Amino acid sequence: MGAVTSCFTVGDQIVRVCADSPRVAEVLGEFYPPVAAPADRSGVWTLTALSGRGPSIASRNAFGVAYSVNRAGRAVKLWSTVEHDVAVTARKVAREILLEQCEDRRYTMVHASAIWRDDAVVVFAADKRGGKTTLALRAVLEHGWRLLSNDHLILYQDDAAGGLVATSLPTPIPVKVGTFLDLEGHLPLPWDGAGVDVEAFRAMPRAERYRYDTGVYFTYRRLGQDNPVLVPLADRRVVVVFPSYGTAASPAGVPDAVPHDQAAAELGRHVRWDWVGDRQLNQRHLPRVERGQAAFLADGAHLTAVLARVAEAVRWCHAGDPAAVLDALGLGTGVTR
Repeated sequence: MGAVTSCFTVGDQIVRVCADSPRVAEVLGEFYPPVAAPADRSGVWTLTALSGRGPSIASRNAFGVAYSVNRAGRAVKLWSTVEHDVAVTARKVAREILLEQCEDRRYTMVHASAIWRDDAVVVFAADKRGGKTTLALRAVLEHGWRLLSNDHLILYQDDAAGGLVATSLPTPIPVKVGTFLDLEGHLPLPWDGAGVDVEAFRAMPRAERYRYDTGVYFTYRRLGQDNPVLVPLADRRVVVVFPSYGTAASPAGVPDAVPHDQAAAELGRHVRWDWVGDRQLNQRHLPRVERGQAAFLADGAHLTAVLARVAEAVRWCHAGDPAAVLDALGLGTGVTR
């Protein structure tokens, strides 16, 4: 098969992908916006993915994919006899190119989902089972917002953009089976069904489904969303919501304002060294210089404090529908997207 060449926007750079399998471009296209090939290739990364074992002197990752990197030439070559493995590795190399841009700006990553539109950004920051993904998805599917980030919100300072810029880590979006069945009528087919027996869960009482972390996976593109997008927070209204599901002791209700200093402290606790520092998740193919844990957390504390200063913050017990908090904040249906 002849080579397939495609180009994708990765942050503020372009990655040119040349592969002898269309699967590589298909996978990259689920995670990055396609773009026309630029006339000037200076500054463009070239990622070549080929079938075969590759040269014996090449480095190999945990999946046996061989790779070589020419940093000066901004070129990466991959080889594998397994089409899926070379496609996934190509996706992760593109992600490294994005993270390198962010590292140059001393970014942080926050355990938060976020939605956006032209005049506003809403951040849902919480630990696992706080409802971040459910709230963000429903805001997109039912209330006309755009999805900025799911669970891996990236922030960095860019003076040229007027302050903080928000973007996201390009990863699959896990949707727990209870949420999936609730929203099934609004959702496309999953990108990866993960072998879940959906019908078995459909037969369960609704409340029982929510006990399970089992889920399926979507991509931003499947949801009709461009990603990653670089969203400056300057000149937008920014709201941080600390959500939790309502209980008998703390039922769903109206949001309560959180002072800036408390919001800064809580956001700081959601900085995600757990992903950044995990070499299984944050794989390295490109040689790069990165901050250690202490420096990353210090920068994270600073950036989340800046976010708290420019944002309103509320704490909110909810029942899974973002309409109540959006309406309470004056950001409900009818406000310009």
